[in-house]
Amino acid sequence: MNENLSSQLQKYLDLSDEERIFFIQKDKWIDYPEANKILTKIEDIYKAPKSIRSRGMLLYGDSNNGKTAILKRFYRKFSKDEYLDEDGDLIHLMPIVYVIAEASSDESVMFTEILSSMNVPVNHKEKVTKKKEEAVYYLNLMQTKLIIIDEIQNVLHGPHNKMAQLITSLKTLNNKTGIPIILAGTQDAMSAISIDNQTKSRFKPYELPLWNNDENFLRFVATIEAMLPLKKASNIYKNYELLTYIHGLSNGCIGEVINILKDAAIYAIRTKTERISKKEIKESL
Repeated sequence: MNENLSSQLQKYLDLSDEERIFFIQKDKWIDYPEANKILTKIEDIYKAPKSIRSRGMLLYGDSNNGKTAILKRFYRKFSKDEYLDEDGDLIHLMPIVYVIAEASSDESVMFTEILSSMNVPVNHKEKVTKKKEEAVYYLNLMQTKLIIIDEIQNVLHGPHNKMAQLITSLKTLNNKTGIPIILAGTQDAMSAISIDNQTKSRFKPYELPLWNNDENFLRFVATIEAMLPLKKASNIYKNYELLTYIHGLSNGCIGEVINILKDAAIYAIRTKTERISKKEIKESL
């Protein structure tokens, strides 16, 4: 019996190999202190009363380092809201609008994406001024409390004047609706909000750093191991050499750590070793 496996997952050891592999491949939320700190900050922004200059955030960090997982975790928690009106009809609201910025997004593309995220039919040839008016109208109608725009670094691929114009439009949208905006992207995204001090204060930068090879990293790896239904305990947290090897392969990037351990666990199931060692990791790369 794998004593490191979470008690809630012990039952998964009775599944077939393919069922266990399927379970490993599914996305799962993994708790860690930095993520919970960011979730608390976002919740504070979400629950704050509307104001003319409501303060948002820029969440930035290396690619595949957990930004989107954190945002989707928050989105799943608060994205649905509904109530019965005086006629007994069920009214669906949209507390959070979640947008993924397309490559070279300009004003027109961005507001099309915002409207599409609210399931509003959009005429792509419509003037951007009309799209902005519709966005303000529907955001208020749906009682939206937060706008999240992920992969904001994609706007950097366009001309600088278009990028500045887009960021200015987002500030104006914030002014008109009082709805705070969370931006998220890679390290390059810092350039998108460094246009002036006013923009930086509107989208306060918050970095999601890479992991150091320390006690926090050890606990994070132990948490992942507890979610992998292998029949033998790997005890990675007790093996400093193996921890250092994993940290080096991943460069301290959360997504890479998870992928390395998932792939090694799948290899361990298929080869019947049922535990993760350096061999399983090497062979599964």
